[in-house]
Amino acid sequence: MQTQPFFMLSFHSTHDAIQAEKALKQHLAVQVIPTLRQVSQSCGISLRIEAADYPNLASLLQQQVVASGSYALYHVTPDES
Repeated sequence: MQTQPFFMLSFHSTHDAIQAEKALKQHLAVQVIPTLRQVSQSCGISLRIEAADYPNLASLLQQQVVASGSYALYHVTPDES
């Protein structure tokens, strides 16, 4: 199974993650996922956003639909192995 690259928002707190999910899902498809092990500074819950939705996500983040400073944005490219 080949997994496509995606974007992940990780959060400092579970509350921030839930608030962001509520705000973003009104505008684009988001999926709650466990935070990747490589990301140690996180509450353990992250949001997955498909790469095709990045322009919309970037616009929403610029509009501060998600509180600035409450998240970290990662571009994830899964291993092909």
